[in-house]
Amino acid sequence: MNKRDYLVKTFSRTKRKDYENYILTAIWHKLDNMNLKPVSQQYVKRQNGTYALMDLYFPQLHLGVEVDEAYHQENQKEDKLRMDDIISAVNEDSIHDFQWFRIDATKSLEEINDSINEIVSVIQDKASKTILKWKTYEEELKQLKQQEYLTIYDDISFMDIKDIANTVFGKNAKRYQRSYFRVKDKLWLWCPKLSIIENGNTKSVAGGWLNILAEDWSYIDESHQDGGIAKERSGSYMEEVESGRERAVFAKYKDNLGFNRYRFVGIFKVSGISPDNEMFIRYLRVNDKVKIVS
Repeated sequence: MNKRDYLVKTFSRTKRKDYENYILTAIWHKLDNMNLKPVSQQYVKRQNGTYALMDLYFPQLHLGVEVDEAYHQENQKEDKLRMDDIISAVNEDSIHDFQWFRIDATKSLEEINDSINEIVSVIQDKASKTILKWKTYEEELKQLKQQEYLTIYDDISFMDIKDIANTVFGKNAKRYQRSYFRVKDKLWLWCPKLSIIENGNTKSVAGGWLNILAEDWSYIDESHQDGGIAKERSGSYMEEVESGRERAVFAKYKDNLGFNRYRFVGIFKVSGISPDNEMFIRYLRVNDKVKIVS
């Protein structure tokens, strides 16, 4: 996607929110910097474990803006996040210079414009001290290839399973149709589509498979909507335990523009039956990084 299409799609997400649309587009046009990449509706995981929604986020500067409209101020009940939002969230713990600004949209036009100008000034100052480059997806992959490790804190996602295999594990594939296969020694690549929970019920979105990722990414529980997976696979998962097999997990989700992406959530090992539900098998995270194969 080129910059024009990306920007149109990004800011069109606010077209039904009049005050938010006015404020965010005003900030963007006043900045007048095509090397800055804006992200709309970006969730951030705060250091206290809660999540905050940045209406506009600049990943190159680690700086976010939240617009407080009357609706937000009156609605104190926190919405339950979709798993897609949790996976794509920026982790504040891993950012030492994270900044977050709020604009009260219920103020007068003069006060709103003053706030906009103040924030634009801060962004321009920070941008002037930062080497900015709006990287293409291919450039992001090339840069990642130069790293020693990929961690769960890296703000990068993949468009395709082959991109994961080729960039992280040194493969040279044109396509992968499977979402689970061995990449080296005892390490397997697993790209599960995570289940959704509606009204307390877990629903499959991938061929009946139920994959539940803990909010802190510490474990994954796996089952099938037909039931009985834990008992049926008792032999195979014990074999996996005894062999020392590990799974590099890249969870599939939809990003804030609605495109399918894959994000690294850690290295996992099967531990046995889930203590929360005997119909599920549990995988525990044993590492938050994976070595990149050169």
